[in-house]
Amino acid sequence: MEQVRDRTFNEAEMVDTDGKLFTKCHFENAQLRYSGGELPIFDNCTFATIGWFFDGAALRTIQLLQANGNAEGGRPFIEELFRPGHYIKA
Repeated sequence: MEQVRDRTFNEAEMVDTDGKLFTKCHFENAQLRYSGGELPIFDNCTFATIGWFFDGAALRTIQLLQANGNAEGGRPFIEELFRPGHYIKA
């Protein structure tokens, strides 16, 4: 896992997050991109007005949930999936 430490990411900067460990970083008006690879870790980081962008497998997963959120049982499933403290392990 690639380590990124003590960096400030700011306006209009697109930050690829897959497979990275961010330690003591500050994100201010930065754009964070996740493509479905190894999960990023944010350790002791601060965030101010960031945007998330999804690409590849991550985007397709979100599109699947959006397309089926109104199907029978879809909304309760999605709400449970994103319940605080709920983490699915492979």
